[in-house]
Amino acid sequence: METHSILKLEIEMEEQPAARCGNCGSPNIHDTRVRSAFWHQDRLVVVEDVPAIVCDACHEQFYDDSTIVVLDLLRGDGFPPEKARAEMRVPVFSFGDRLVSKSDS
Repeated sequence: METHSILKLEIEMEEQPAARCGNCGSPNIHDTRVRSAFWHQDRLVVVEDVPAIVCDACHEQFYDDSTIVVLDLLRGDGFPPEKARAEMRVPVFSFGDRLVSKSDS
């Protein structure tokens, strides 16, 4: 019986493999809060203070299941403007404005 307890203790003490970025494989990831932008119909909305795991190497952001559920609930509510914490102005640019047409050459 004593051998069984020692074996169980050794199994519990085994180290878990280090977490790595699912995108680039880097072990340099950390928990933080991020700001994310989403399109809802024809509106761009921003959600602040979103818990995420961020890779220091490739800057990919990962959300756990409970965070995704909350974001889905916000989307399902339609991001009502009256519940917004703040508003921001966002400049809009056209990619086509930077292209040189053949007639301009």
